[in-house]
Amino acid sequence: MTKVKLLKFRFKPGSKQIWLDWSKELERRKEEVIASMKKEGMISEACFISDDGEFVYYFVETNDFGKTQKSIEENPNPIDIEHKKSRESSLEFVGKQECLFHFNID
Repeated sequence: MTKVKLLKFRFKPGSKQIWLDWSKELERRKEEVIASMKKEGMISEACFISDDGEFVYYFVETNDFGKTQKSIEENPNPIDIEHKKSRESSLEFVGKQECLFHFNID
């Protein structure tokens, strides 16, 4: 069974557009994103903005978060480096949301 996380971030002051622009760039580079995800063992990844536009919710799914994180840290793809830079410059971690249930049809 896969594992999931939902993380909550708030925009750092004056940095919302950085993340919005980066999100568009990820869409544009979708093939590169998918290749990176496969290499890392990531199954799915999604990003949502709150109704009030103040928060970002980040959903990730993998079979093993430890292996995925190790892969990212040991041999990051160029897009992963850019992603981390954009995230760190524009988002502030608020917390991990508790998963009450997650169903996946394999």
